[in-house]
Amino acid sequence: MDARQVVRALKTPVTLLILVALVYFAAQWGWDKAREPIPPTPPPPCVVKEVGPVLQPEHVYVNVLNGSKTNGLASRLGQILSADGFKVFKRWNADRDDYAVSEVVGHSEDAPEVVLVRQAFQDIAFRADGREDRFVDVIIGEEQPVLAENPEFGVALPDGKACLPDPQVGSPAG
Repeated sequence: MDARQVVRALKTPVTLLILVALVYFAAQWGWDKAREPIPPTPPPPCVVKEVGPVLQPEHVYVNVLNGSKTNGLASRLGQILSADGFKVFKRWNADRDDYAVSEVVGHSEDAPEVVLVRQAFQDIAFRADGREDRFVDVIIGEEQPVLAENPEFGVALPDGKACLPDPQVGSPAG
């Protein structure tokens, strides 16, 4: 056999092996992609609403999360915040139960909804996470939050508008 006949004899099986390998790797990639979890939908942005010159608790949605080992704290604090006029969306356990101190988590420290929730407490820690849905989380740690005595709730809004959560969508946080 000369070189020309060897190439002709090997060309078809080699091409077939390359195509089979290509189909195998494409099928493997497709199977891996099909088995990946679907990413969660991003949280909806807030909705700008006309609420008047002062933001009041009835416009603010709060998630109360228990981040300690003591049972029932989220439920109790949620009842207190509801009595103060806040719309408590969730009363649940936090992502973990070893928070040392209680904290408020929200869009930013100067966001009106965060300022309003912090008025309910004496010297509570704050963490900004830049959330766009404008829900506010209160995470109860081992050092429980101290409620303010007779707080006067209200945050002045220069233009009378606030960016607030859309209650139809719900909270992805918490």
